[in-house]
Amino acid sequence: MNRETLFYIAAFVALVVDIILYSIYPVFNSSVTSIGGLPVFYVYQLIMLVVSSILFLAVSLIFMSRRW
Repeated sequence: MNRETLFYIAAFVALVVDIILYSIYPVFNSSVTSIGGLPVFYVYQLIMLVVSSILFLAVSLIFMSRRW
């Protein structure tokens, strides 16, 4: 496999992990709970923003470092 194909596979895996993590939210959804005064939904969204950014940054950095 060439490097471009591996990059697309890694990006696809990161995307699938991201979709799965967003899909499990309704399992523990509750309108009563809050963390730090924010509903759990907003806290989960903030956490997922960071997790998603790290996943896609890791894929990009791994393939960019091998490029040079």
